[in-house]
Amino acid sequence: MRTVRFRVTGPDDSVQALLKRVDAIEEIDRVEEVADNGTHVREDSSSLDLPDDTAHSDFHDIEVHALSDAVARLVMREVELAAREYGLVAEFVDEF
Repeated sequence: MRTVRFRVTGPDDSVQALLKRVDAIEEIDRVEEVADNGTHVREDSSSLDLPDDTAHSDFHDIEVHALSDAVARLVMREVELAAREYGLVAEFVDEF
């Protein structure tokens, strides 16, 4: 089994639509939003209270368990397409 991890940033409705599209792919064991263990505040004190820091843009850490490498590649392609369509930012990561 292959795990695809990605972080997606944007409005909750658009993120949920992306997750539904990914979950509809066959040979997916599960799609799971990883628990949020901390705040999303930057620690760089030089940028505190800048507009980018106060916009409260939320991000979601997502894990998808695919049954094969081919399906994992399909998941990544679908995430990229859906993110572009819904105006989201998606970043694939090895670990959170």
